Amino acid sequence: MNDRSTRAAALVAGLLLVTSVLVPFVGVAGAVPDARVSVTDATVTPATPTAGAPITVAATVRLSAGSASAADLDRVRVVDADGDVLGEATGLGALSPGETLTVPVTLVVDEPGAYDLSVVATVSDSDDDTATARRPLSLAVEQGAPQVAFEADGAVAGADSRVAVTVSNPTTAALRDLTVAAVDPADGERVRATVPTLAAGASQQVNLSVRPDAAGERAFVVRVDYTTAAGTRANVSYERPVVVEALSADVGVRVSRSTGDDGGAAAGGGGAGGLAGIIGAAGGGGGALQRGGDEEASDGSRVDVTVTNFGNAAVERVVLVPRGENGTVVAAVGRVAVADALAPGEAATVTVDLSNVETAGALSFVATYDLAGDRREAAGAYEFRPKRGAVELTGLNVSLGEDGRVTIGGNLGNVGGGEVSGVVVGVADAEFAAPAYPQRDYFVGTVGASEFAPFTVTARVDAANTSTVPVAVAYTTGNDRVTTVVDVPLPADESAGRPVGVFGGFGALGTALLVFGLAIPAAVGLLARRYR
Repeated sequence: MNDRSTRAAALVAGLLLVTSVLVPFVGVAGAVPDARVSVTDATVTPATPTAGAPITVAATVRLSAGSASAADLDRVRVVDADGDVLGEATGLGALSPGETLTVPVTLVVDEPGAYDLSVVATVSDSDDDTATARRPLSLAVEQGAPQVAFEADGAVAGADSRVAVTVSNPTTAALRDLTVAAVDPADGERVRATVPTLAAGASQQVNLSVRPDAAGERAFVVRVDYTTAAGTRANVSYERPVVVEALSADVGVRVSRSTGDDGGAAAGGGGAGGLAGIIGAAGGGGGALQRGGDEEASDGSRVDVTVTNFGNAAVERVVLVPRGENGTVVAAVGRVAVADALAPGEAATVTVDLSNVETAGALSFVATYDLAGDRREAAGAYEFRPKRGAVELTGLNVSLGEDGRVTIGGNLGNVGGGEVSGVVVGVADAEFAAPAYPQRDYFVGTVGASEFAPFTVTARVDAANTSTVPVAVAYTTGNDRVTTVVDVPLPADESAGRPVGVFGGFGALGTALLVFGLAIPAAVGLLARRYR
C-alpha cells in the first residue's frame, strides 16, 4: 500500500467515525422528548361547576427551553379515569422552545359528584415524532338541575286542587324554556306552566292544578323540562306523598234585609186602610214636606244575599236564581252573578232589588255553582213582605162660606212602613157636593214613611141637603194604585164657620164640656146684673 492509499483509507475511516458520532446526535435533536413537554397548570371555570352545565378547563402547555426545535401542539384533552374523552381542543398551533400556550377545553358532566380527571397534551415535530404530557385534575361537580319543591295542602278527591310549585336554579348560568307540569300517576299530566328564563340563583313559584280521583295518601309528581346553558334539553322530576281529603260540598245561602233598611224580616204593612182614622184630630200645619224621624225610610224591598263556601273545595261560577213559591224564576229579578269562584271559607254578598216583584210571599234564593265537574245548588228562604205606605188626613180645618164654598186644609201623613208616591188629594163629585176652583185637587207627590205634607182643596156644597164633603186620596204603594174616598164633616154651625179640627173631634164629651164652658161666663154675667 502506497502513501496515497494509506491517506485515503485514513480519510474514509475518519469520515466513518465522524458519521458514527453525528448520526445519533442528529436523531436525538430531531425528536421531542416527553420530559420536555409539560402541562404546567389547569384551572376550572366556573369555580363551582354544576352537572349539566358547561365546564371550561384552561390547560397551560409548555415546551421546554432545552428542546432543539419547535413543536406543534396537536391536541389537549380532558379524560376520565377510564380514558374516555370528556372534552378536546385541536389545531392549536406551534410552540417554540421555552414557550407556553393556554388552551380552553369545554366539557359537560351530567351527574353531580367527585371526579378524578386528567389533562393530556400531545405535541409533534416536523418528522411526526410525538410527545405526550399529562396532569391530574380533581373535579367536584354539584347539582345542576333545577331544584323543585311543592305544596298541595287541601287536596280534595274529585275536585281541582291547587299545587304551588317553587322552581330554583342552583347553577351559575341561566336556565331557559322551563316547563313545569303536575303529573298524576292515575290520570297523567293535567296542567302545566312555563317559565321563559330562570336566572342563576333565582327562584319562581307557579300554580298548577290536579284532580285526584280518590281520597287517601297519593303520590304527586312534578316534572320540570328545561334547556341548560349548553343548549341541551333535560328534565328532572320530584315526587312525594300527599294526603287527599274526601270531597265536602257545603254551600250556605243567607238572606237578610239590606244594609240601610230598618232591620228584621220583611213584613206587610199599610195598605189602604186607616185613611179616616185620624180625621178630626188636632194637627199641625206646615208648609214643606217634612220627615217624621232621622232614619232613612225603606220599603223592605232590598235584600242582601250572602253565599258562603263551607266546604273543602273551591266552587266556581256562582249564580243566584230567585224563585217563587211555584219554583219558577222571578222574572222581575232574573239571575244575579255572585262570584267567579269561592275558595273554601270565602263568602260573597250581592244586593237584590225586589221592588218590581208584584206578589208578596215566600221566595227561595237558589245559588247554583260548579263543583267537581257537576252543577250543584243551595238555597235560602225569605218571606217577602214589603213594607207598604198608608196615608191618613190629620189636622183638618174646614170652613164653610155663605155661598156654599168649602175650604178644606190639613196634612196628609204616611203612617205606613213604605213610601207612597203620586199622591193626589181632591174633592170627589157627589149629589150635593162638587170640586170647585181655585183648588179642585192638590198634587202632594211622594211621601216617605213617617213623613207628612200639607194640602188645601176647595168645593161647593148644598149645605141644606148634606153635612159632609167627599175627599178622594189616590196614591201608589208598591206596584198598586190605591184610591180612597173619605166624607169630611161640615161645620155644625154654618154661620161661625168653625174648623172641624178644633171641635169636631171631641165627640159627646167634648160637646158637654163646650156647653159647660160657655154656660159659666153667662151665669157670671147674670149674677152681676142682679147684684147691681
